Amino acid sequence: MRIKTHPITAVLTSAYLSAMLTSSLAPIRNNAIFAAAVDPSAAQKALHNAVSGLDAAGWAAAVAATPAPVPPAPKSVPVDPAPKADPVISEELLARLIKRTLASKKPTTFDKDVCRTLGVCDGTANIPVLQVSERMPEGKHAFIVSTVEGSKDIFIAFKTTDGTYAEVYLTDKSGVLRAAAISEPNGTRLITNEQAAAKYKAELELFAKLAKDLPPAGTAVAGNS
Repeated sequence: MRIKTHPITAVLTSAYLSAMLTSSLAPIRNNAIFAAAVDPSAAQKALHNAVSGLDAAGWAAAVAATPAPVPPAPKSVPVDPAPKADPVISEELLARLIKRTLASKKPTTFDKDVCRTLGVCDGTANIPVLQVSERMPEGKHAFIVSTVEGSKDIFIAFKTTDGTYAEVYLTDKSGVLRAAAISEPNGTRLITNEQAAAKYKAELELFAKLAKDLPPAGTAVAGNS
């Protein structure tokens, strides 16, 4: 086995052994080797000479001979992609919804009491409308367009699954809330726009998500039942 020796250690050891061998061996008598006392000053001088011979270049070479430890490669940390923001209702998305709703093949009517409460009819008869809707566990969300001649009214409504409670918001293609009402078993009543603002915004966000997958308003939309 070959043992590697550091360059500095080898020089110091060689110098010290040289000093010992030079000054410590006595003549051979009777086939025995008698070692004389080691001269401390001679050993120290030899050691000093060996060390002083290692100038700056010598120390640098000795240090360079020892490879520096290699730091481990940094581990890559996976970065989650930023979540996509929900679409915000716009005139284009509203136009897509209106176009899709008018392509519906199932004409229906809108409750006369609700439209009277919202101030868009006299309450003598239900008004004709077209609608698209989305059913969810909490209830039915509907986008309703009035087909009364000359009307620009749009109703956005939510009705619970059991049909005992409904919220209705009146707007137009601008998306601005014009009026809001709540319908319950004991009747229909107006609420202020401030009271309705949060829930109306939530309905707009829902329909914006649905509208983003519809064709642009400038293209043809196939109606379905």
